[in-house]
Amino acid sequence: MAKSNNYISVIITAYNRRQYVLDALKSTTEQSLSRQLYEIIIVKNFRDTNIDAFAEEYNVINIYSENETLSGKIIEAIGIARGNILCFLDDDDMFYREKLEYVLNKFKESNNLCYLHNNFTAIDRDGKPLSYYNRNPDFNMSSISIRREIINGEAFGNVSKSIDTLIYLYAKESGMELEIDSRELTYYRVTDQSVTHSFTDFNSFIEFSHNSLNIILNSYIQMLSIFHSRETLGILKHKISFTRIRLNIFGGKTAGFKDYLVLLYTPTLESRSYEIKVSIASLFMRKYSVMKLYKNEKMKQEAK
Repeated sequence: MAKSNNYISVIITAYNRRQYVLDALKSTTEQSLSRQLYEIIIVKNFRDTNIDAFAEEYNVINIYSENETLSGKIIEAIGIARGNILCFLDDDDMFYREKLEYVLNKFKESNNLCYLHNNFTAIDRDGKPLSYYNRNPDFNMSSISIRREIINGEAFGNVSKSIDTLIYLYAKESGMELEIDSRELTYYRVTDQSVTHSFTDFNSFIEFSHNSLNIILNSYIQMLSIFHSRETLGILKHKISFTRIRLNIFGGKTAGFKDYLVLLYTPTLESRSYEIKVSIASLFMRKYSVMKLYKNEKMKQEAK
């Protein structure tokens, strides 16, 4: 598909979940930016009468995909996208009305800008504001806008998890400009759907958490073959060591003394104080930490 300059392709991805998809779609069709300057592509693994009818009515490109990975669905969308600027949106998140206009103006101001990460408003299942601590520059796909050219499609499709981090590292590796913007332009919905449906008791919670962290760790290790710059590899190695330390809390026994040293001497995107707390927990407070995490998740289940 031929690319258009100063044109945005919004890529919405959904896998099994459909509860908030219409809200996500409506937030993209009701933008202040003219529809002549952007397109909307949704990639999902299900058909839904209401969602599909809405997509047809509002000229949304509707792709049915059996690809289970987020990266695979994004690659499918990029294959038909016309925009040189890509904005991502998860199925349960939403854009502020002025987001796309703001993003387009930012990229028009600087031809060297390749990555824009906007701030977000965290909301609960009902759309009520929440406080949320994670403001890392590689966190939340729905806050990320990029120049299409920085993604290596073949390597991108081989990574199954932590795609927001992967895109951030592509941007760092490019040598182009990155901007971390404090303006809130995205609604990030905090739900417990994916976690609380994945365990029934304490032991299954430990197993679920251990397996989830292992998948993330393996994705980071896969990324080592993609990047080459010292700065990018430093960030990635830090994430690998920190994930190993987190795994230790759940009995992973994957972290060694070197991993704790890496946390001290390599660049981080996390809060240092948070990393220190997790490191202490992995060494001296494993049982207490796991039980506290489990109780927090059980409380979420019982509140439903």
